[in-house]
Amino acid sequence: MKTSELNRDIKRLNSDIKKKLIIGSAEYYDYIENVAKKEFNRLYHADDHFIYMNRQSILTMLRLNIRHRFVALHMFGIYIEL
Repeated sequence: MKTSELNRDIKRLNSDIKKKLIIGSAEYYDYIENVAKKEFNRLYHADDHFIYMNRQSILTMLRLNIRHRFVALHMFGIYIEL
């Protein structure tokens, strides 16, 4: 996966979650459990070390994880390259 594809998919996931939140609660929770969780994990594991994500994508992933707890907070970003 290229850097631009990774950052684009993170942006798309964020916008899709926001759209589902506006539509309604039942559809929103169904989307979070069945689609968003899988997509978040795919994107997170595509770049465990946060090397290829830009600043905005890292912050977006952090915000999404804090809100939905897709990955345990004590494990999120554990392999980050400083």
